[in-house]
Amino acid sequence: MCADPRPTALVTGGARGIGRGIATVLARRGDHVVIADLQEELAAATAAELRDAGLSASSVAIDVADVEAAAAVLAAVDAETPLSTVVNNAALAFSAPIGEVTPATYDRLMNVNVRGTFFLVQAALRAMVPRGTGSVVNVCSTSSFTASTTDMTVYDTSKAAVRMITQAAAKEVARSGVRVNGVAPGTLETELTRPLLTAEGFASLAESKIPVGRLGRPEEIGDAVAYLSSDAASYVTGHVLVVDGGWLA
Repeated sequence: MCADPRPTALVTGGARGIGRGIATVLARRGDHVVIADLQEELAAATAAELRDAGLSASSVAIDVADVEAAAAVLAAVDAETPLSTVVNNAALAFSAPIGEVTPATYDRLMNVNVRGTFFLVQAALRAMVPRGTGSVVNVCSTSSFTASTTDMTVYDTSKAAVRMITQAAAKEVARSGVRVNGVAPGTLETELTRPLLTAEGFASLAESKIPVGRLGRPEEIGDAVAYLSSDAASYVTGHVLVVDGGWLA
């Protein structure tokens, strides 16, 4: 039997929201997409929906906060089908005044957003660098560049760290043939933000602050990831592509 010629992409937090949008776009371009998520049943359901649409997808359980286990999951997937793309999307977010943040909540968010991302980048590079090819894309945020409009100091700090992981790792492995980039989404309509859209005035406020006049879609982040992980971006590494409708402008 011939090996599957399709490239393989692993997307953490791929069961819903931005991750699902990324997974869908990568599957549509012809990748086999591995949806890696803490919510195992939801990941399996998302993969099944993609397969029902005629796309190639599978799922795997992963807890990025358990860095050794997560690295083992990535290594196992890579051993079965060498990964061409790894997308680090899984993240936590919460809003709280800085004076109310506890060490426990701080550690929980940082363990997922920063520690989890760092060690999955490490695991991806361990697999890809010896082959001399591959692409890692980290999902940052506009909060990587500027503070959120609400009280999200811990989240903002974590995403700034993810941006630096992206840039520093890219520089370190630049001559290996492996590229490391990031994408920084602005305000999107997802399962997490949709309840806020029903709140009086929230949607109009958000849209009035976005120059293009609308919220983004998860698939638009997927389009950015598809570009950064493609041969069209062969000379792009260490870059964080902002996709925010002009917000930071």
